[in-house]
Amino acid sequence: MSAEIAHSCLLCGGTDYTVLCEFPELTWVWCECGLIYKQSEAVPTVEYHEDYFVNRENVRRQYNTRNRRRIQKSRSQILDVLNHVEPGPLLDVGCGYGHTLRAAEDLGLIATGVDISEHAVRFCNELGFSTKQGTLERLPFADGAFQIVIMKHVLEHTKTPREALRETRRVLRPGGGLFIAVPHAGYLRARVSPKGYRFYRPEFHGREHFVYYTPQTLSRLLKEESFDPVNVPLPHLVHRRAGGAVRAAEIAIAPLRLAAQQAKSSLALYKEFWLTATASLKARG
Repeated sequence: MSAEIAHSCLLCGGTDYTVLCEFPELTWVWCECGLIYKQSEAVPTVEYHEDYFVNRENVRRQYNTRNRRRIQKSRSQILDVLNHVEPGPLLDVGCGYGHTLRAAEDLGLIATGVDISEHAVRFCNELGFSTKQGTLERLPFADGAFQIVIMKHVLEHTKTPREALRETRRVLRPGGGLFIAVPHAGYLRARVSPKGYRFYRPEFHGREHFVYYTPQTLSRLLKEESFDPVNVPLPHLVHRRAGGAVRAAEIAIAPLRLAAQQAKSSLALYKEFWLTATASLKARG
């Protein structure tokens, strides 16, 4: 029998919802405010050991394959943040195998990683990265230690997102930049057939995830936790801190990329979305 884990909406606190999909192991609900969250579950807690990275979703594959592509994507995401803030020390929350740390160092930034997984921390440290073990709700760093915080596919893993964002805000300097990537709750396949899609199924992401956001719900949450969203929800077309040749190429293809982004967005074909925000200069009241 499933046990209730969320008595009310994690965003608005309301209790009016529609059951989105229900399994014997867990139940997902859709709040009137637009947030989708897991209301109950009766499955073991996910342990982020080596098997999580090496043998995810019953598919035998190495988590660190396609290194170059992952590093390039991380580089673009960091440059998104640098369109809005000055460079400075960067923290990658949920650093995994260190692709974002490598990209940050390639951009000349001092980079630090944190992960709940002892295996991931050990792996990154062996590669020479500065990495510590910690959780979203308890980051082992001083107040205002970082200018940039990257959170890629981690915020959906907590049932206390406000606590996670408050802790992120604590270690981030006023005016610093935050980059978040999360699964898109509005993705067409997940919306049309939620019970058949891996976002919700207990043998896939349904076990490890607690919340699914849209750009609107995540923007609201960030604003309420002293962040100012500045780019929602698509990647920047041009990066002002990219090299001259790269920036020229970005400018040249920007119209085509914009048209492709708009078409893909209108058809709800994005499985994930990116959001850039800055830490408000005014402290949370």
